[in-house]
Amino acid sequence: MTFNHIAVLRAFAAIIALGLTSGCGRDETAIAPPPAAAYALSDFSSADACAPCHARYVAEWEGSMHKYSTADPIWMLANNSLQQSTAGKLGETCFQCHAPVGFLTGNTKPTFDFPDLDPLVREGITCDLCHVLRPPFLSTDQLIRYSVEPGPVKYGTLTDPEPTSAHEHGYDSDYDRSDVCRQCHDLTVNDVPVEVTFTEWQNSAWGGMSVECQDCHMRKYSGRAAPTGPVRSDLHRHSFAGVDVAITDFPGKAEQLAEVDSLLKNAASMELVPPVPGGAGDTLLVGVRVTNDKTGHNLPTSVFFNRQMWIEVTVWKGEDTVCRSGYLDANGDLMDNNSALRPNEDTLLTIFNGTLYKDGHESNVFELDSLVNRTLAPFESRVAEYAFIPPTAGVWNVRARLLFRPFGPYLFRSLGAGAYVTELPVFEMVSREGFVTVE
Repeated sequence: MTFNHIAVLRAFAAIIALGLTSGCGRDETAIAPPPAAAYALSDFSSADACAPCHARYVAEWEGSMHKYSTADPIWMLANNSLQQSTAGKLGETCFQCHAPVGFLTGNTKPTFDFPDLDPLVREGITCDLCHVLRPPFLSTDQLIRYSVEPGPVKYGTLTDPEPTSAHEHGYDSDYDRSDVCRQCHDLTVNDVPVEVTFTEWQNSAWGGMSVECQDCHMRKYSGRAAPTGPVRSDLHRHSFAGVDVAITDFPGKAEQLAEVDSLLKNAASMELVPPVPGGAGDTLLVGVRVTNDKTGHNLPTSVFFNRQMWIEVTVWKGEDTVCRSGYLDANGDLMDNNSALRPNEDTLLTIFNGTLYKDGHESNVFELDSLVNRTLAPFESRVAEYAFIPPTAGVWNVRARLLFRPFGPYLFRSLGAGAYVTELPVFEMVSREGFVTVE
């Protein structure tokens, strides 16, 4: 054999899960959460106030998932459905990260329509929230312990900012470190580590080498922080590229998709593992090894129990195909237990995800008591094997692709949002081809 390398309800909460966990090695009991309505909307400024001096930052943020966090119709539908199914027990939990200004000012309610929200609340994770955050950046089980100082001082990483009458400057090196991302990217529920992206990074070699979240998700560039400022080589992009995408008309949507595609294409490696040689009629096993060798956290991360990262494999010669896995049904779903048309037909499917449980049954993210995590930790490799029986001798082609999409169409349809299914892209992360010579 020769290889030629060519280079729906339980899911509702998955979409709206927030980043909350207890701080590692810190005594958090002494830090009290802010009381309800501790602040007024007037304590915070709109991003519009930042645009005259920071037009590029604001333009990048306008097309980011931070801005989209409140505007996402899937989040609205999921939040409202879960509130109803839990008789309102969820409260303002989801707003803590999706609409933090609304949460801090008491301008949210459990279920909502977009017109219900103040325009400043609809800005989602807005400039004036992030740049008045103060350490320590902590949270406990389902509760962010926000520490904010609204006012004239805006914090960042410039040590020698140009003076301005717009606001005062506060230097804080924490804004160059992953800790500042922690509160909304490390969810623990019922003492179960559910969406622990920060912890995955912290426990990895990347964390030990001080490769920070910002290094990948807020890449540096040269430019001016403000029109009259000096050219600097260490400015951060504010597009916050991740893997989620806007499914509605949204500023910079094409640029956003390109950034996500680039990030995913540089996330993992894959190679074909040749089978033991055999002849026509024999059962052969071709392997596909996937390695998370380029990413600072698990693949996939965050709502891994609803993310879809999977291997598509095809073995064929001419018009004869003897192995197919990772293909979609007519609804666009993988043929696993979530397929309405062809459930569990793809017995060879390899998907890197997980399952949440309560009392041994599948659960949502706010009522679970345990989970199974099948994602790839940093620098972990896993080999998936695919059996096939070539009926004739000769050269059989093998192609493997590692594919990803933020959510499966079945999830959108379960929310009554099937109209948005066409907006769910499938990204090719890596592809490999080879051939098997059968005697």
